[in-house]
Amino acid sequence: MFKWISRLFKRAEVVRYKVIEIKPPRLSQTWSKETKEAVATLSSHPGFIFLVDRLNLQRQMLESKLAREFHKDLREIDYLQAGVFWLGYIQDQVAKASQLPNARPLDAMQEEEEAFRLIDASIERIGMEQPQAVERN
Repeated sequence: MFKWISRLFKRAEVVRYKVIEIKPPRLSQTWSKETKEAVATLSSHPGFIFLVDRLNLQRQMLESKLAREFHKDLREIDYLQAGVFWLGYIQDQVAKASQLPNARPLDAMQEEEEAFRLIDASIERIGMEQPQAVERN
């Protein structure tokens, strides 16, 4: 009996190494002004918008599965929660980097009035009185 226990512990002492090959890292690019501008232009690219929407859809599907389906064990729940968390994290990072508009756009009338005011202010008037502000009711 003692020999059997000693053999059991001797097997546990054997150290085994596993060789894992990894890809060499790519050259890191600095976050320069040009890089920021290039990434900011992605927010209007149709392919980029599709990918961001797909991330959002995938996160919503995982949330739905987590909330509405029966799970066979806690590991499945952990995987779903991790998926929801990391997809949300990726969405936040992409939105911050590309400055995706999260707020609602301005009202079209307000935007046109602001543009009109800017154009009107840039006009040089010669021999005219300064225009008076028009009040709206």
